[in-house]
Amino acid sequence: MGAPRSHTTVVTVLLVTFATIGVAGPAFAFDSRGHSVIEALAYRALVEGYGGQSPRPDVLRDLINDGALEAPVCFGSADELSAECLAAPARNPLLCWPEPRSDRPDAFFRRQFSDSGQCFHYMGTIGDSLSDPFPGTSIPRELGTSAVVRCNDLLDILMRQVVVDGGPGARQSGFGLYELMHSVEDSFSYAHTERTPDGERVDYLRVWKPIEMIAAIPTERARKIPPGVFHEWDDHRDKTFVVEGSKERCEERSDHPYDVPYDCLSVEGERARQAVVELLVLIRDLRAAHQAAPPGTDTRPETSPEWLAYRAKWFTSVHPCAGDECATRQPPDLVPGDYAYLGVDSRFVTPGTFEVEARGSVLRYAEGLNPFESLVNASLGYQYQLDGGSAGYVGLGVGLVVPLGFRTDLGFTAAEMRFIFGRSGGAFELLTRLLRLDYPLGDRWAISVEGPIVVNWVQPAVHWALGVGLSYGLEAPRVVGGNTLLHHEDKVAREDADWVPPPAPYGWLQGRKTTVAILAGITAASPPANAIAGRSYGLGMLGAEMEWDQDAWGGHHAFTPTVAFSAGIRNTSGDSSYLTGTVALGARWYFLGPLGLSVTAVRAESGPKIRGKDEVDTAIGVHGPPGKEYYFLAGSRAGLALRLGFIELLVDGPTIAWNANPFGANELLSFTLGIRL
Repeated sequence: MGAPRSHTTVVTVLLVTFATIGVAGPAFAFDSRGHSVIEALAYRALVEGYGGQSPRPDVLRDLINDGALEAPVCFGSADELSAECLAAPARNPLLCWPEPRSDRPDAFFRRQFSDSGQCFHYMGTIGDSLSDPFPGTSIPRELGTSAVVRCNDLLDILMRQVVVDGGPGARQSGFGLYELMHSVEDSFSYAHTERTPDGERVDYLRVWKPIEMIAAIPTERARKIPPGVFHEWDDHRDKTFVVEGSKERCEERSDHPYDVPYDCLSVEGERARQAVVELLVLIRDLRAAHQAAPPGTDTRPETSPEWLAYRAKWFTSVHPCAGDECATRQPPDLVPGDYAYLGVDSRFVTPGTFEVEARGSVLRYAEGLNPFESLVNASLGYQYQLDGGSAGYVGLGVGLVVPLGFRTDLGFTAAEMRFIFGRSGGAFELLTRLLRLDYPLGDRWAISVEGPIVVNWVQPAVHWALGVGLSYGLEAPRVVGGNTLLHHEDKVAREDADWVPPPAPYGWLQGRKTTVAILAGITAASPPANAIAGRSYGLGMLGAEMEWDQDAWGGHHAFTPTVAFSAGIRNTSGDSSYLTGTVALGARWYFLGPLGLSVTAVRAESGPKIRGKDEVDTAIGVHGPPGKEYYFLAGSRAGLALRLGFIELLVDGPTIAWNANPFGANELLSFTLGIRL
């Protein structure tokens, strides 16, 4: 490698790869829509009354006021509400209802790829599935004994966290009521748990280990797993939370959980709804009792008669444990959140470039970036080229990683923007690095290995690359296990002592909300006839963008209007540079999940000359007499957008100028990286 490749070839391969990963996420039981539907119908049952039960909106109200559940968009006293919220009961009533959030543990992929996380989905581990079978069956014994004990222990941990610590801190920690509801709901799906015909007792758990089975990594122990106990990649039982083929269009309506009628729930879906309703009432009562107890009182909610009765009703095992099986406990688990690192990297890139850099990184375990976690890097480095001397550089990069174990990550740098200084006029680079492995050496130290290729988009080429690095975590990993409790001082932001949501025409939320992103981008251009060696031509910019792409609950609309403002440096020809400002109006259509079509209908860039004032610039877009030249170019662009959580990558074709020479600016491609605030 090292020979130039076309922009089009590399762009196509990478965008299709990223889009495929984003769309083909693994299935879960119940699938994420199922969790939202069951949760929404549990909320409706408490507010409206259902199945012979009286309305009990006070249960939800107390859980929201306590912070265990996230407050509805319109929640609080009337004098605190916006005009939109005052009108919501008549115009947009779902703004007054809680957003279903029990689906969010499906996006914690660090747990998906580690044994410690499977009980969050009420499932066993690979080790459980390798035990000797029950006599006369092929079912490994520990899936019916140890696995049930372990997962019931996690239910205890989550319940204790919500009751004793409580508040919004517990909710945001990944060890709160949404995780507890998720595990309870999953236990009623036959893709995860085999129950007795009445649904009340647990026969055995199934197993899920993506890194071995989904990635098709052949191992001796994976081959020993009986087929009937493994959760398959696309298990149809994931979708059986509603009645299939119903005249009520249950499957279609599942995209809007408050639009699903009670009658749409399947037998197992209805059992899950009942269990969640009982859970919410129980948690509210236990939390109230704990708060009412004198300071210092050990209320031990996990041993309360009410909790033990709930567990006995829904989570008693068909197969009693014996001996060490009864002492099985949920392993310690890493607390999701943001982790900061300082590090040093060194690398060699063909044909002959050596680099050393200091790096600051933030690793974010986010819910909305399934199946990735995000890594943001800022770097300051030194570069030596065998044929071009030395230079310094500053860089900003965004990477995506997939966890392989407790803390090990495998990923890549999707886009790193760098400015090279110390050479004539400076130079811009936009790089993609494949791949990077980070391996922990302890609680704080980690070593990384990077390679084997790096893609340079500004001067299109693919090179061999090899790098090693050392990182130090600014804090030790936070874990929860056994009797460990997280402690938070977070205060509830909004309270409402009288909340009862209005009757709603169940269905869709109305309206859009504005999101803002910080932009950094590069537009690569062909070198002009009078190009200076080592100088990059085109535009480097920083800016901001407003999008109207989300509803009030953060759901994405397929069609998205956009407005962007930016400032940058444009190098046109020779030594000529312009300080320009740009305004752009456009829209995006996400026709394939995270992959969308982008059209910038109006783009205007203008600004004064700041370098090379003594030379005459004949580039397209340059106006004015010598010495007073300025840049102005209006036109349109089209390209592809890739949306991955709070990160967005936009790849545009050359600007189509509104003049007699529409492609006269000699632009190649534009790359814009957006980070949502």
